[in-house]
Amino acid sequence: MIWLIGGTQESRAIAQVLSAHSYPWVATVTRPSAVQLYERLPGKVMVGILRPERLAQFLQEQAINCIVDASHPFAPVISRQAMATGLPYLRFERPEIPIEAPAQVLPDFDQVLQPEYLGGHRVLLTVGVKALPLFAPWHSQAKLWARILPTPEAEEQALRAGFDPECLIPSRLPLTYEQEYQLWQRLQIDTVITKASGEAGGVAIKQAVAKALGVKLVVIARPPITYPLQTDDLEVVQAFCEQHCRSGVS
Repeated sequence: MIWLIGGTQESRAIAQVLSAHSYPWVATVTRPSAVQLYERLPGKVMVGILRPERLAQFLQEQAINCIVDASHPFAPVISRQAMATGLPYLRFERPEIPIEAPAQVLPDFDQVLQPEYLGGHRVLLTVGVKALPLFAPWHSQAKLWARILPTPEAEEQALRAGFDPECLIPSRLPLTYEQEYQLWQRLQIDTVITKASGEAGGVAIKQAVAKALGVKLVVIARPPITYPLQTDDLEVVQAFCEQHCRSGVS
């Protein structure tokens, strides 16, 4: 069985490749809403955070013999846990989009939680709901909007982080240039804080809109991780599974 660490659009494409070649797979996702990524595909999907103390049992119960990691670039914990298993491991990483001036790249959230970027500003956060609690102390010092997934669990997390409902923007990516432009202009945004999530995260479009409107764009860099094997090519994924999981082919 192949363990597909999923929850991303890339993981659906991988699941389609695995299914087309009759490789048995089980995908793990953290959000119930992510299950729909694998609709009408023959693999199994398990929902929930896979804790370290549960990992060995999961590997044994599912008879895992190799791992394809297509988790979000900003989900390093599960990637490190998977690499530590010692099983054959392949990281499928979405390509990064080059960040051009005047956009700024910062190494982590600590660097962006400063008056220079937040104090007195009208800020759109496109950083994911897990990061929103970091900005809770700034509600009294800035006008903050947060773009979140249109799911009840995402809204609940954002509300717990102190965001008013009218400051939440539920939407799914991708958004067009026109949609971003109109939103930023309507809210009179002067700063956008996002993550280096690649094309799937709309980074190129954000850079273009920021230049057009004179908005400060701040990009949080991906966590630095060294993977033993990494690709952005689905053919490499298929070859990896052929090499390591041949016994699972029907």
